[in-house]
Amino acid sequence: MADVIYATMQFVIIMATWSYMYKENAFSKMSAQIPIAAGTVHYAMRYLGQAVSQGITPIVTEGKILNIIPILLGLALYTRLTKEYGWVSSYTYAIQLGLGTGAVLTTLVPGSIISLIVSTVEKPFAATTLLDQLNGLLLYVGVLMAMSYWIFTKEFKGPLEYVLKIGRLFLMVSIGLLFAEDVLWSQSLFVGAWEMALNFVYIVLGMG
Repeated sequence: MADVIYATMQFVIIMATWSYMYKENAFSKMSAQIPIAAGTVHYAMRYLGQAVSQGITPIVTEGKILNIIPILLGLALYTRLTKEYGWVSSYTYAIQLGLGTGAVLTTLVPGSIISLIVSTVEKPFAATTLLDQLNGLLLYVGVLMAMSYWIFTKEFKGPLEYVLKIGRLFLMVSIGLLFAEDVLWSQSLFVGAWEMALNFVYIVLGMG
């Protein structure tokens, strides 16, 4: 019975969402508001439970007084609801942005940027076949020419102008591939939605 109710809800929400392609209506608005409302309630209850279990409970049972600091910082965010004390929330934002930026930079720079530079430099030398060596050489050429596209302090004239154009071509190809990948991902979601709708028609309604 639960599977039937779940499949029916899926079918109704999918049809309500697709009805927007005809024109905006109450059903399409409802299908957009349901996941927002459900997500808001889910994360509100989740974070409230974490605040109680990881913040308030250790203070009461274990005497961890320092846990009151993040609780106060979190409560300070709600001062934005008032004009008089809204400035207090800026301290919470400053601490959160500072800690978040430090955490991201310590992992993003060595994990992504430096690793990409190292792999770009090492790939041609690690190649064992002629095709891999040619791929590494093409990678070098593409990186250098694509980087030249973002040089705005010098005007490229003569033969250097072709370097700029080839770099722009590399950028256009890479952006086109990323766009195609995003389109294919969206199509896979669309096909999955169609499969759920057809399964409801064939199985739940007994038309199979």
